[in-house]
Amino acid sequence: MNNMSPFTLPLSPPRSPLDWKSKFKRSHTLLSAFEKSVSKMKLGDLMKATNDFSKENIIGLGRTGTMYKAVLQDGTSLMVKRLQDIQYSEKEFASEMATLGNVKHRNLVPLLGFCIAKNERLLVYKYMPNGNLHDNLHLVKDGSKLMDWPLRLKIGIRAAKGFAWLHHSCNPRIIHRNVSSNCILLDADYEPKISDFGLARLMNPIDTHLSTFVNGEFGDLGYVAPEYARTLLATPKGDVYSFGVVLLELVTGERATYVAKAPKSFSGNLVEWISELSRSSKLHDAIDKFLVGKGYDGELFKFLKVACSCVLPAPKERPTMFEVYQLLRAIGQQHNFTTEDDILLLSDVGDADQLVELIVARDV
Repeated sequence: MNNMSPFTLPLSPPRSPLDWKSKFKRSHTLLSAFEKSVSKMKLGDLMKATNDFSKENIIGLGRTGTMYKAVLQDGTSLMVKRLQDIQYSEKEFASEMATLGNVKHRNLVPLLGFCIAKNERLLVYKYMPNGNLHDNLHLVKDGSKLMDWPLRLKIGIRAAKGFAWLHHSCNPRIIHRNVSSNCILLDADYEPKISDFGLARLMNPIDTHLSTFVNGEFGDLGYVAPEYARTLLATPKGDVYSFGVVLLELVTGERATYVAKAPKSFSGNLVEWISELSRSSKLHDAIDKFLVGKGYDGELFKFLKVACSCVLPAPKERPTMFEVYQLLRAIGQQHNFTTEDDILLLSDVGDADQLVELIVARDV
């Protein structure tokens, strides 16, 4: 075995194929890790840390799997994602994880390691104490407070930077294909961290186009670019469309699939509502009333216009993700949101639009 590749030893066949809990407990397999802090963790440790994958520990549900909060004996918190419907062999999966383990950026959720146990695939991430953007923005949890504009703007800018890095600077460049306000997590300082990058192809690497769309797995409802129904191809401009919906959520305060302040006769989604307002020259009415009149009205409308450009029906008319980042960064100049890696070192930027499907390269 190559010591440079994070492989996990296969387990002995369990006595009962359905008894995954006992299978894990009998395992002495170590977690394959990208960080020294978890390099000696065992599967039993993860089970104990999640109370045997208790429902009470679930902090996220999605098409790629279930996310659990894990608390180690020393009090350290982690996030453990139990993947579902993985089609890769152990060797292929380990190779994919070795690639993703090296994908690191300030605005990506750090992948700390992974476990392989027969049909089980577990990913271990750094814990994000403030949950996801969707729940914070839409006050899902009791006691939540409305987010002010500077915070929403910071999240929009820095999330755009993370997606731009995935599209243009990451090697290999990655199409997320499942962008939503649920996949943008928030750390203790409300710094946005993109999760689930690189996981879409793992669900069905052989025939992703047809199966994922027919099963409603090409993205969350309200976020899927209209061309996907016709082309069944994932592209960078599809990610831009989905991120545009996130930007609309930030500036309007509305959900992607339900618009609370729309007339009762309206039954469409957020993008359709925005389109109606635009056609009737009432786009200003879309802005969250909580944000209006607090000294940011100019920024709000500029931000709204950028979001609208992202959700244009024709993919070619949408900006690239790097252009989205640059536009948003210009809007937020007075807030000092810049960081040391604001200037992305892009190579062959024009080629990004030619990327098709999820790209996670393997060494051959």
